[in-house]
Amino acid sequence: MKIRKYFLIDGLIGSAIFFYFVRKVQTYYDVDISVDGYGLAGAAWYGIGLGFIFGIKFINIEEIITYFKKN
Repeated sequence: MKIRKYFLIDGLIGSAIFFYFVRKVQTYYDVDISVDGYGLAGAAWYGIGLGFIFGIKFINIEEIITYFKKN
């Protein structure tokens, strides 16, 4: 498996997307992170950890850059 040029950027974008949605769900259900420290830890684990894997697997920023350079 060849490591892509924008490997880390793909992962960071996926992490940001997942972390945003996990925090939105926690806000919707009124999870208070000052009382429930595991709530923020869960957002970090599922949002950032699994989002990084999602970003590497499904987001390819290199194709997006080449698309916009072409036009």
